[in-house]
Amino acid sequence: MQVSYMLTYSDYKDALRLHYSKKGKWTSPMNLFSFTPAIGSLLIVCALVEYFHDKDSFLANNPPGLLCIPLFFLLFPVFYSFTLKKQFKGSFPHGKTDRQLTIDIDDERIIAETPGFSETKILWQAIDRFAQNAKVTMLYTAEMRFIYFPTRSLSDAQRTELNDLVARHGVKRKP
Repeated sequence: MQVSYMLTYSDYKDALRLHYSKKGKWTSPMNLFSFTPAIGSLLIVCALVEYFHDKDSFLANNPPGLLCIPLFFLLFPVFYSFTLKKQFKGSFPHGKTDRQLTIDIDDERIIAETPGFSETKILWQAIDRFAQNAKVTMLYTAEMRFIYFPTRSLSDAQRTELNDLVARHGVKRKP
C-alpha cells in the first residue's frame, strides 16, 4: 500500500493533539497554554483594582516593569504557536512545506520518503505503538518519536489494510 500526501501545519497540530491526548489530558502543553491568558487577565484585573483603590500605593510599589508579567502570560500562546510553526517548517528540507511525501507500507517494512531528499526504511519490529483518529495516523518508533500522516489520504480499503497489518504484527494500539 503506497500513500502520497502533503502535510500541513494543521496536520502537525492534530498529530500533537493525538499524541498528548494518549499520554493524558493534562500533560499537553496545549492545555497549559490555554490557561495562561486567563492568568494574565486576572493579574491585569488585580493590578487595575489596586490602582483604582490606591493610586499612590500602586505607583510607588509597582514599577511599570511588573506589567511585563501579565503581558507575558497573555502573549505566551502566541509565542508557543510561533515555535510550533518554526518546528513544523524545520522538519522539511530547506523549510519548504509544499512537498509531496510518500509512505509505502507492506508486510515487511515501512518506507517513508521525501522524494529527492530522503528515504527511511523502518521494519515492523521497530514500530512500538500505533494511534489513529479521523484526522491523523501515527506510527511510533519510540515514546516521543513517531511518523504521522493524514488519515484523509487513506482510502477505506487502505485504512482496513493498515489496521490488519498493525494487528498482524502485534503492534500495540496506544490507549
